[in-house]
Amino acid sequence: MTFEKLDALGQLLGCYFHQDWTEEFDSDVSALQSIIDSEPKEQISACIREIDALLASSLRESELKTILIDQAGCYFDPSSLGITCEEWLQRVREKFAQAV
Repeated sequence: MTFEKLDALGQLLGCYFHQDWTEEFDSDVSALQSIIDSEPKEQISACIREIDALLASSLRESELKTILIDQAGCYFDPSSLGITCEEWLQRVREKFAQAV
């Protein structure tokens, strides 16, 4: 399954969670905070809408992981925290929603 429009996810999660993101940030939380501190609220709101669409589509974990990596360019692995991609996206959504 692919999603045609993941522009905001690619712009935010893809840019901040690039392949070497751990060289810039000590955790996913600090990277997310940097997004909130640096990016326009409109872009963060667009990302929330895209996350909502992904979560509403009831994708399997493997599909979500593929979409995050291949389409959004997000190289954070939620399993490093002992959670799924869905759970992590819910956390990202909540953090972003609190910021806008």
